[in-house]
Amino acid sequence: MSTVSWIDFITLRAKDSTQGAILYDVRLPRVLLAIAAGFGLAASGTTWQALLRNPLADPYLIGVSAGGALGAGVAIIFGAHLPFGANAVPLFAFVGSLAAVGLVYALAGQGAASIERVLLVGVAMGAFLTACLSMLTFWHADSISTLYFWMLGGFSGRGWEELTQMLPYLVAGLALIALQLRHLNVMQLGPDRARSLGVDVVRCQRLLLAGASLTTAAVVSASGMIGFVGLVVPHLARLLVGPDLRRALPVACLMGAILLVCSDLVARTAWAPTEVPVGVLTAMLGAPFFLYLIVKERRA
Repeated sequence: MSTVSWIDFITLRAKDSTQGAILYDVRLPRVLLAIAAGFGLAASGTTWQALLRNPLADPYLIGVSAGGALGAGVAIIFGAHLPFGANAVPLFAFVGSLAAVGLVYALAGQGAASIERVLLVGVAMGAFLTACLSMLTFWHADSISTLYFWMLGGFSGRGWEELTQMLPYLVAGLALIALQLRHLNVMQLGPDRARSLGVDVVRCQRLLLAGASLTTAAVVSASGMIGFVGLVVPHLARLLVGPDLRRALPVACLMGAILLVCSDLVARTAWAPTEVPVGVLTAMLGAPFFLYLIVKERRA
């Protein structure tokens, strides 16, 4: 079949055949959403690790994903009473992620000496916010299936609507990170060194925090809590191309997209007709890798 025929099949005949409808309405948006989620989580994880100068940093581990999921859960349950319509879920996810970031930094303190505290406080914050989401699920049993999806993460039942709702937030977050990429590269040397090289550290940190939170919130609002992608992928990207973020960040985004597309394929087919949440698979991959990093850091 020629290229023109394939395009015609996907776009023009999608509504005229069962196979075309499945491809266009189910498979295609799901693959594109997995690609977008991989881009967002990898970019956010790379940003957090560079900001904190620690390979153990991850939006899932430091509570950003949990804050976004809790915000999305509030929007789902009380959406009928909110004036934002379809944008309530991604908007509340962003607010939840940003609030989680603010609380983590406020409790951990400031300065280079607080890097370890940021990670510890983030883990505790993530556990607390996840518990809040679990309690919300318990109180609203009528929404348990929907909220359960946000806790496990995945792309089942996701379509064009979720993809189009999350894309503006994702693009905005990636743009903020890309615009500060050169400064973020310098900040890996430490805030004092960055200031001596002319970087406005406070402004840069705020923009990068907003960008990383926005990308995480966009992904969480569409696919729930998919953990450890932002931990594993940036680390592998640095092993492949080095610490220069001008190379490491694009490679990490590409690897994140490939990882989530492959994970979604395994989730749909390995235990068919049962579908395993993608977040479960990434946790099974990421948790041992996280333990490996801890042991490596201890021996170093």
